[in-house]
Amino acid sequence: MEEGNCNNLSYKEVILRIIEDIRRDGFSKELPFSIGKVETRMSIFAKENNIELASDEIYMSSKQIAHSMRDSKASKGLVVSDEELAGFPLNRTQMDLFYDGECFIYTDYKSKFVLHPNYEMKIDRNKVRKVNFITTSSVSDGEEFKMQKYQKI
Repeated sequence: MEEGNCNNLSYKEVILRIIEDIRRDGFSKELPFSIGKVETRMSIFAKENNIELASDEIYMSSKQIAHSMRDSKASKGLVVSDEELAGFPLNRTQMDLFYDGECFIYTDYKSKFVLHPNYEMKIDRNKVRKVNFITTSSVSDGEEFKMQKYQKI
């Protein structure tokens, strides 16, 4: 999987820079960016289950990274570490993948990363639809994924 991105920085470096911007300024001006191709297991599941994938790449944005770090989530102890969040683009292929009827969820059973298959966002002032990272949170135990709404892929 390719590692390079945004001005030859790695995905991890871009995400860590966005986190730093958000902590310092409350926001980041970094444009939404691709973290790589949609995995085959996701695209096959989507096709078999009539789920529209808006793109063949997964996108992240500073807005959604900020959403993952919001105070209400932090007060509940649900924020994942900077390293976990920054490592997601490369670590996701080693994680289990679920579908909850609306979104895809990658998990290592310590954290979960939620992706919307057809998310409307702005890139360069244009509204587009992409497979997009929505949020992440820590998981107290793996029991959540035994719920009936989760389909393991």
